[in-house]
Amino acid sequence: MIEEITQQLWEASERKRVCRIKIEDEFLVRVVHPYGICRTPKNQIVLVCWQAMGFTKAGGKAGYRNLLLSDFEEVEILDIHFQKREDFNPSDAQYKEWVYHI
Repeated sequence: MIEEITQQLWEASERKRVCRIKIEDEFLVRVVHPYGICRTPKNQIVLVCWQAMGFTKAGGKAGYRNLLLSDFEEVEILDIHFQKREDFNPSDAQYKEWVYHI
């Protein structure tokens, strides 16, 4: 399952397509721009993304999120394109080892 989700996210990132993501134990989906998958310094595998809409503890504001890949239940690639943000920094210390990034 996680391999299939990783493949879908990679494809969406390569094509710069927006995704709708369902995460375990969340009642709302998230709409995200997938930027890449990496291992964090805490040895967690996360999707690094810009979250445009959906479930969040950050007061509903859009912004960067690092979402635990192991919590993903479903990914749907939408027919909507996104532009990579100028402030995306793959060299940031919070990202230890990239699987891939745009």
